[in-house]
Amino acid sequence: MNTRKLFLPALVSIFSINTVAAQITNPVGYTVPAPNYFFTVDPAPDPALRHNRLLKERTGEGVYTQVGNYKVKGSPNLFGGRINGNMFAGDTKAFNILLNYNTYNQELGFYSTSNPTNALYKEPGEVDSFFLLADKDNGIEVPLKFIYGSHIGSKEKSYYQEVYAGTNYSVYKKYRSELGYVSDNYVQSELRQFDLVAEYFYTGADKKLKKIKPGTANVVKEFKDVKDLKNVLPDDAFSINTDGSFEKVFAYLNQ
Repeated sequence: MNTRKLFLPALVSIFSINTVAAQITNPVGYTVPAPNYFFTVDPAPDPALRHNRLLKERTGEGVYTQVGNYKVKGSPNLFGGRINGNMFAGDTKAFNILLNYNTYNQELGFYSTSNPTNALYKEPGEVDSFFLLADKDNGIEVPLKFIYGSHIGSKEKSYYQEVYAGTNYSVYKKYRSELGYVSDNYVQSELRQFDLVAEYFYTGADKKLKKIKPGTANVVKEFKDVKDLKNVLPDDAFSINTDGSFEKVFAYLNQ
């Protein structure tokens, strides 16, 4: 049997499927990104998660961050650090400065004319809020606002991104970095990598912060006593654009 004749039609079919998938537009209004490479669909629609994954892939041999007894690949800094932003701490305000948000220890670094090379760091809670300004090169399409947890009812020493702020219902996203295992390393037991995790929370009329898991079924169940959300989003909306889906849901809840 000529296996070449069988292989060619199968290969053509695979490329046809990928081409069609790249052209689908989901009901939320966002275009599904085409697969980055053969047989792979992007598992991280969140630009920060995507950036974190790329940083781990690009980290060269011998380039590590020392965390305790571990050598860690990648970077804990959101979008790699050094992003133009605004910072607010009590009566102190700083505009259009370079910021460095460490998602592992929740410290916020900043650069100024007096320290243009090495960042000065604010411990968690020393900054009330900050903005990372739009930066298309890093995938930041609109300014991202972060609020310290105590201002939205959280006891955790963390910052929360404001995804949607409404009169009654608001939704937030918390980034944190974990020390994960390096899947392609079986020799160096001390080697780890920074794995970025995004978790979602919301506040309602009672202003209490509650965790919510992305997914149409979960969100419909969570708010079944408030509004019927069954026809607001398709089943796969959150896997296509998580933030956009939450924005649409919470805009509807606030109507």
